[in-house]
Amino acid sequence: MKKVLILIITLSFISCNKTTPSGFWLNYETDLITEKQNDQGPFGGTLTINWIADNDSEFSIKELTEFTSKNDWKLIDSTEYKKVDLTNMTDLGKPTINLPLKNFKPESKKSNTNSESFPRWIETDFTLYRFKTSWHIFEPGTDDSTNENGFILLSSDNREMTIYHLWGE
Repeated sequence: MKKVLILIITLSFISCNKTTPSGFWLNYETDLITEKQNDQGPFGGTLTINWIADNDSEFSIKELTEFTSKNDWKLIDSTEYKKVDLTNMTDLGKPTINLPLKNFKPESKKSNTNSESFPRWIETDFTLYRFKTSWHIFEPGTDDSTNENGFILLSSDNREMTIYHLWGE
């Protein structure tokens, strides 16, 4: 009975910390989260979280990169996009974003086997920040992988932010 109790406590602790891919994001500014999709399967998964800042606050990329660095996410680059670039980024009429494992292209209609479509809640100009993480994503059927698979979208007014993380196959 004692061993079972220890196992339950250990599993509860592990499920709430950063040993879960991107688990540290699940505890970041939880009162500001507006959307959350967490899909962790046996061969990979995704995490998508959207935040909206309080009326008198905003998100700081400096603070975010310090936070991500402490959790093994290293900033690679960033690209700014205008609202007009988002016009074709839809799936069945809902706003989406294609997150690449190589170079970001806003045209969601083009076939790109190295990207995956995710929901997008930010409808204004934004900056996409790309991060190298300690988790890998593999191209199906190959040994090709990348760990450039963490993303932050930050609205131009710094009031809305979405993170995306992909890993596995």
